[in-house]
Amino acid sequence: MLNSLDLLVIGLSLVLLLYGSARKIARWRVGEPEIRQGSAGRRFAVMFGSVVGHDRILEEAWPGWMHFFLFFGFMVPFVFVVFVQAHLPALAPSTAGGISLILDTIGGLAIVGLLMALFRRYGLKPKRLDERGSEDLVLLLWLLFIFISGFMVEGLRLAVVHPGGVSWTAPLGSLFGSIFSHLGPKTCAGAIGTVWRIHFYAIILLIGTMPYNKLFHVISGILNNYWRSDQPKGVVSLLDIENSETFGVAHVHQFTWKQLMDSDACIRCGRCQDNCPAYLTDKPLTPKQLVQDIRQCLYDKADIIRKCKAAGEDITWGLPDEEKTLIGGYLTEDQIWSCTTCRACMEVCPMFVEHIDKVVDLRRNLVLMESSFPSEVQTVFKNFENNSNPWGIGWADRGNWAKELGVTTMAENSDVELLFWVGCSGSFDDRYKKVSTALVKVLKAAGVSFSILGPEEKCCGDSARKMGNEYLYQMLAMENIETMNGYGVKDIVVMCPHGYNTLKKDYKQLGGDYNVMHHTEYIAKLINEGRLKLKRPWAAKAVYHDSCYLGRYNEVYEAPRSVLREVPGIELVEMDRHHKRGFCCGAGGGRMWMEETLGSKINDNRVGQALEKDPEIAVTACPFCMVMFEDGLKFHNREEDVKVKDVVELVAEALEVGDA
Repeated sequence: MLNSLDLLVIGLSLVLLLYGSARKIARWRVGEPEIRQGSAGRRFAVMFGSVVGHDRILEEAWPGWMHFFLFFGFMVPFVFVVFVQAHLPALAPSTAGGISLILDTIGGLAIVGLLMALFRRYGLKPKRLDERGSEDLVLLLWLLFIFISGFMVEGLRLAVVHPGGVSWTAPLGSLFGSIFSHLGPKTCAGAIGTVWRIHFYAIILLIGTMPYNKLFHVISGILNNYWRSDQPKGVVSLLDIENSETFGVAHVHQFTWKQLMDSDACIRCGRCQDNCPAYLTDKPLTPKQLVQDIRQCLYDKADIIRKCKAAGEDITWGLPDEEKTLIGGYLTEDQIWSCTTCRACMEVCPMFVEHIDKVVDLRRNLVLMESSFPSEVQTVFKNFENNSNPWGIGWADRGNWAKELGVTTMAENSDVELLFWVGCSGSFDDRYKKVSTALVKVLKAAGVSFSILGPEEKCCGDSARKMGNEYLYQMLAMENIETMNGYGVKDIVVMCPHGYNTLKKDYKQLGGDYNVMHHTEYIAKLINEGRLKLKRPWAAKAVYHDSCYLGRYNEVYEAPRSVLREVPGIELVEMDRHHKRGFCCGAGGGRMWMEETLGSKINDNRVGQALEKDPEIAVTACPFCMVMFEDGLKFHNREEDVKVKDVVELVAEALEVGDA
């Protein structure tokens, strides 16, 4: 029976929990509104499966199983304890014993998880785990006390009802029972109530203090999981260029409530940091710290933001007498511009924090409101504006590469199977023109009818968008969409993963809905249909580099590999970082057009990883990756003995005699 002190402790903990949680929610609510679409039932099912299944968490064995043991060690007894205590006497002995054995085992695994956590944090001391004073140690010891005191209660009970305090249904409880049995049944019976209350108060007070420590991620993480984006991977918000007064984020309250919730869901586990190419090459950016800095800014300013809003003050341009601003005070521009938008952070985050959206929003403000960006970007923007490509080559020359190949434009022949979207690199870059030519040969060998847009094609706009110039992106995108819709385009094959991702996903926001295939996907399809036969042998050892925008953004991992396996003589080996854990080449997020002056170069690092496998060919499926790999090979003085090839180049050279 609960006494008045028990009820007081419960009430106090409930007040602490509700007040602390309300404070957290109030902070999130200072952000801008955002509608997260999707049915509640589907969202709950996805969230429940992810939380219970620990899908992301178990991707790393030690911290994954550690958390798994802790989570179920706490949650299962918490859920079943009322049922067990209420119904155990009425259950058949075999059933009651089975439940007791399960709970005992789960509690034991929780202690194992806690010991793993203590050893990892204070023994192994991985670099990615930051210290927060004594907070983490106190929490771990508090949890350890809860489980040990629980087994003490069980041991006292066993010492009263079982000879020697031992029962097969409670192996761990029996350890304490065998000790307590020496005290005698009467003493143990008298101690049960006291020890149980200490155990009970420890649990209740822990729950009440959750909003004030790291354990709040149990709540915020579940909410963040539930409200995770259901949009296609990598799609960022569409700005209302015509009606918006400001663009992007300069002040913390300009983030949306969901973006601010992210900051409380982050548990500082450092997985994002361990996979961030910027951080791993000594740039000032770490995704974990970026989110934590936003969180600190929110905590520092939330109260004054609410007061200003309640008073009807206009804080569009910032808070009154604001000495420490979000950009410049909490975040640096070098942090913001170091991101390659490779999505490695988001793919490994167990809390589903959305880092890249924040970076893009911060860049939007710097570009569109402050005109503050790396100096070389100014030239690129002008080239986009004047000639619709980053090099500034005359737009009328976009189709010149194809004149001798008998390739028609859509203006000449739009009654074709598909549109070959060539892209800027395929049209203007001398090295990648060879890839365009190779794809033309492959398509013709397979009997595919296709046309290009030629001078009507403009840059897809991906680099402009990821660099924060949403105005320029929308201008390019709308012109492309108008052109393609005018020709009734439905099916498109694209070589550049950045163009592939943009045409496939982003253009839908502006009315461009197409069936877009990457050229490796389409070649795999042609091979499977028997329209291509590869017989000329290569006899070479090759490593394949996963483009971030093809792999992590679109989960196209198997198509390029399946094509390579069809090329006779190719021995395909994997780098240590591949598929989802692949390492960026350094060119994404508009970094292709910026100088890399901080830390070491990302592409040199990635090429070094490839050279560890002693390849003869480094295979890519992206023009940006090709440039980065060729430059990286020069850095390593290996450009003579290791060649960079696009997948389609190997296919073109492996065609049967007469087909090529």
